[in-house]
Amino acid sequence: MPTQKNPTGKELTALMPALHRLARKIAPSKAIADDLMQEALLRVWTRLDAGEPIDELRPYLMTTLRNLSRRPARALSELTDENMPCTMAEAPRRMATRDVLLALARLPEKDASLLVKVAFNGEGYAEVADVMGIPVGTIMSRVARARARLRADLDLPASHAVESLLEDEPA
Repeated sequence: MPTQKNPTGKELTALMPALHRLARKIAPSKAIADDLMQEALLRVWTRLDAGEPIDELRPYLMTTLRNLSRRPARALSELTDENMPCTMAEAPRRMATRDVLLALARLPEKDASLLVKVAFNGEGYAEVADVMGIPVGTIMSRVARARARLRADLDLPASHAVESLLEDEPA
């Protein structure tokens, strides 16, 4: 009896357009069709990756999709005072703070201290200029260059303020 080779990822990828067409036919919306398609691909890929045999890939994949579409949708529960999360996640804010602090540390010390005074401590340009004995325009241009370097280091667009990364509410 000749042994059949198990289908490959390339063969699975080649079936994606047909799978997508079937998903669009049986799903009530494009989003649900995309979810069904991804779940079917994941299940079949997992089986292939584990080395489990699949004799006919196309019918197996399509049947997997149909079976997934017949499952009852999970009921979504309404948010109430009892089941609502009580605190905001701290991880994104902490990661943003760490990234900003590391980027500040990479700036020249003079530029970093000016930026901290003006942008984070809220000191005015004129106030900083008086203390340092430098013209206000010089302070403004140095702060602008420091902000630009900081944005570039953090890979932010020119219109995005670095301070917005550290706000409690997303901008």
